[in-house]
Amino acid sequence: MTDLRNLPAEVLERLGNDPSGIDARQRGNVLEARLTKVEVRADGDDAEIDGYATVYDYPYDVAGGPPWGWAETIAAGAATKSVQERDDVRLLLNHDGLPLARTRANTLHLESDDVGLHIAAKLDTRSTLVRDIVSAMERGDLDEMSFAFQALRQEWNEDYTERRILEVKLFDVSLVTYPANPATVAQVRDEAPSAAVGMSLAYARALADRSRLAVA
Repeated sequence: MTDLRNLPAEVLERLGNDPSGIDARQRGNVLEARLTKVEVRADGDDAEIDGYATVYDYPYDVAGGPPWGWAETIAAGAATKSVQERDDVRLLLNHDGLPLARTRANTLHLESDDVGLHIAAKLDTRSTLVRDIVSAMERGDLDEMSFAFQALRQEWNEDYTERRILEVKLFDVSLVTYPANPATVAQVRDEAPSAAVGMSLAYARALADRSRLAVA
């Protein structure tokens, strides 16, 4: 199995080579996975997912944080190159199985803006899997996601307890039953926000709107 996490030996040793919950395994590759912020909207025969897969320059703990894990920040623009190069990214369930949407098919759209990595996907409700997912999210049974990536450029502090990821290669965004790091939640649109650690989706969207107004 190919390890694409690019974690220093010192970090792997601390984790005991068993970084529970931070890995996503795809096609023989071990990638990194982090939580996302996302909403689902169902209206008749249509269902859409919309939100931020990650927010830039917002620190969070990985593997419990120091001293065993680390504090991590996705730097502004870290996903820009991957988006511009049109990497083939899929929307999955638990990082596996039949794609729910895909950038190559123009059913999953990604944008790296001033706030973070924005995703928008149109789901085919003819699929029983999609209907099950929408139902689970509306009930609150499924409300978390992660995104899988390879860190291409990164910076660590001297004792490897702080990490700043400068550039990533994107592989998927995925609804998950058991999230790697409960830093955010996914919410059904128009539902009252759930309690969560980290930046809310509403706040991320407000920041994005403010950035767009500033540019206009």
